[in-house]
Amino acid sequence: MISFCCPSRGRPKLARRLIDTALETAKHEVDIMFYLNDDDPLLEWYQDLIKEKYYIIGPNQSTCLSWNELAYKAKYDIVMLMGDDVQVQTSHWDQLIVDEFNKYEDKILMVVPSDGRPKNIEKYGNNVKLWGDSSLPAAHFAIHKNWIDTVGYLAPPHFWHFYVDTYTQKVARKLNRCLYLPTVVFKAKKLFDKTGMQVRSNLKIAKRDDFVWTKVRERHLQTDVNILTNFIKEYGKNI
Repeated sequence: MISFCCPSRGRPKLARRLIDTALETAKHEVDIMFYLNDDDPLLEWYQDLIKEKYYIIGPNQSTCLSWNELAYKAKYDIVMLMGDDVQVQTSHWDQLIVDEFNKYEDKILMVVPSDGRPKNIEKYGNNVKLWGDSSLPAAHFAIHKNWIDTVGYLAPPHFWHFYVDTYTQKVARKLNRCLYLPTVVFKAKKLFDKTGMQVRSNLKIAKRDDFVWTKVRERHLQTDVNILTNFIKEYGKNI
């Protein structure tokens, strides 16, 4: 049904919590895969808490590359870009997400669940809707392998860590295929611990991704929109 792709570093307890909450609330089997760093001081702790089937181990690298490597290994066609701070709170969340994809024969859709923040409900409402102009605040999302195979990636490879959700939402909104799903809650809270500091400060990723976003958002983003638009049109001709 659905595959989770989640890089994680220094947070084995959160990784275990994500697994537990996802499996406890799912209706069907869930494919969960973490990318762990071979230089993580807490690697052995991960291995104690998590079954081997739930992770792969590799070098410390960009988050986007890790997300993509996991997506290429995903067992199921619907792939979710995840963070290890998520707690899945909605029963049968997987079926609810799959039901939305099944409304589109070509499966080109981005599903954005609620991240559980009350202010988001106040601003965006409780109705499932295709979102047009405004960016949705939740960072975690699901797309189908038809999307991944067409553009070549889950996470845009231009970036190291930031802007992945922003870029993908812009593409999906231009296609009129960005679906906000407040009926599914993936409670998340951004954590500014040592793991976060590695991304934000030590590796200087924020400044680099700001620059990349400015340079690529028009040329490359519209190219992805065009490729997916053509897939949708050609798919309709072949059914």
